[in-house]
Amino acid sequence: MTIGSNPRILVLAVVVAGMAAIAVLGFVLIGVAVGFIFLAVAAYLAFQLLKFARSHLRSRINAGEETIAFALPTNEYEEFLWTDITLAGYCTPTRGKPFAFVYCEKKDRLLTIPNEYTDFDALVVELEKSAPAFERFHLGPGVTIQEKLRERLNIVPTSDEEPEADEE
Repeated sequence: MTIGSNPRILVLAVVVAGMAAIAVLGFVLIGVAVGFIFLAVAAYLAFQLLKFARSHLRSRINAGEETIAFALPTNEYEEFLWTDITLAGYCTPTRGKPFAFVYCEKKDRLLTIPNEYTDFDALVVELEKSAPAFERFHLGPGVTIQEKLRERLNIVPTSDEEPEADEE
């Protein structure tokens, strides 16, 4: 992801500058003690927002001849052999932006890829070419990719609840 492919990240800079301005106004209008509180809150929020932006800008997807690798914003790393991918595809939701996905049943792992990634269209072409199964879906209102995959792959959702024992 880059700032060019996701210019909304620039909004974070405006938010950080706005928080600093509010802290300065707190010093001037309300007093030093309240100004320091505003400044501390603004600094903490700015740190969290910048950490969020940095992690997203560092995320990468590398499609090789035999594998596709994901360096995720959560600092996780995931790699799939193309042959292990159960289903990959492109989704256009009724509300929201299009995204790509990769599902590996062997690892029971679903990764969604927002269209903010640089060369997103080239990635979709690579998924279509290299994944064993590729499909395009339209997700209606309230339908998630997880529900669509369960339906498409005939997967029965598991329950976290254990069945109650009969009392005798």
